[in-house]
Amino acid sequence: MKKILILLVLNINILFCANEPIYTDAKLAIQMIEKSNVVFISAEKMRNIISGSRTIDTSALFYSSILGNMPCSPLYTCPLNVEEELSALGIKKDDFLVLYDKSYGVYASTLYTLLESIGHKKMTILNGGAEAILKIDPNQKLYDKYIDEIAKLTHKKESSLEDIQKKLDILKPHLLVHDKSLESSRRVYKENYQVGKGNVTFLLSTSDLKETVEQVRRGDRNVTIVDTCPMVDIVGNRYGSYQAGVTPFNWKKTIEIEENSLKSKEELNTLFKSFSKEKEYALYCMEDSNKALFLMTVMRYIGFNKIKAFTGNWSVWIGDKNEQ
Repeated sequence: MKKILILLVLNINILFCANEPIYTDAKLAIQMIEKSNVVFISAEKMRNIISGSRTIDTSALFYSSILGNMPCSPLYTCPLNVEEELSALGIKKDDFLVLYDKSYGVYASTLYTLLESIGHKKMTILNGGAEAILKIDPNQKLYDKYIDEIAKLTHKKESSLEDIQKKLDILKPHLLVHDKSLESSRRVYKENYQVGKGNVTFLLSTSDLKETVEQVRRGDRNVTIVDTCPMVDIVGNRYGSYQAGVTPFNWKKTIEIEENSLKSKEELNTLFKSFSKEKEYALYCMEDSNKALFLMTVMRYIGFNKIKAFTGNWSVWIGDKNEQ
C-alpha cells in the first residue's frame, strides 16, 4: 500500500517577514500546507478547500447603512468584528496567512487589505486558488487516474472495483484539496486576537474620494480616478462617458479566466504601460468595492504605490446622509 502514496518532501525554510510578496504561486504554497504557524484561509464559502483551511466569508464583513453610513470608514467593518472573527478561527497575530478564493483572487485581495488595515503583516494571496494546488498535487493526479480506471472498466467486477476503491480510500486523506466536510467544523479555538497598529494607506473613505474628485475638477493632472467596473459591466452598454481625470479600466483585463488566476507580471506591466507610477490613483467600483480593492492589489503587486481604493460602493456614495 505504501507504493500507492506519493509523499511530498517539505524541506523549505519559509521566511516570515513583513515583506512577503502580495501573491504566491502554488509551487511555494504547497510547501506551506500543514506547517506550524501557517494558516490557509478561504476568503469565501466553497465546497473544496485546501487541507487545514479555515473560512472567512469576506462578503459578510461589509457594512453600510441605508443612509450610506460606514461607522468605521475607511474600513469595511469595525476592528472589533474582525478580532472576534479571527479569534473564533484560532488565528494568532504571528501566524502567516495564505489567502485564497475561487474568484480570481477578488475576495482574497479584499481580505488581504482588510487584515492589513488592522495591522496583520504576515500574509500572502495564493494565485490561482485551490485549483492551482489541485493541478500540481501528485496524490491528486494518482487519485484521478484511479477514478478514470473505474470509468473505463467494461466489466465492473466487484473484485476489481473493491481493489481500486481501497487505493482511493488510502489516497483520500492525503489529498491537499478536499471536501470541507472532512475538516473539523466544530473545533473550538481559544485565541484572543487583538488588532494592532493598522495601515489604511491604500484605502479611501467617502470624504477622501470627494476630496479627490475636487482635485480632479480643479485640474490636478497628477491625480487619476479609475473606474474598475466600467458602465458596460453595470447596465450593459458601452456609451458611458467620463470627464477629464477619470479613466475606465476593467478589472477583468488582469485575469486569466480559464486558469482562475492573474496574468503574468509581464502581461500586467504591458496592460498598465499607459499608467505612470509617479501619479496618484483613486479606484472605485460602482457595483461593490471588491473589484476596486482587487485591482488596487494587482497594481501594488507590479509596483504602483501611490494608489488607493474606495471601500464603499455607489449606494454608500449616493446614500450619504451628509449629501444635500
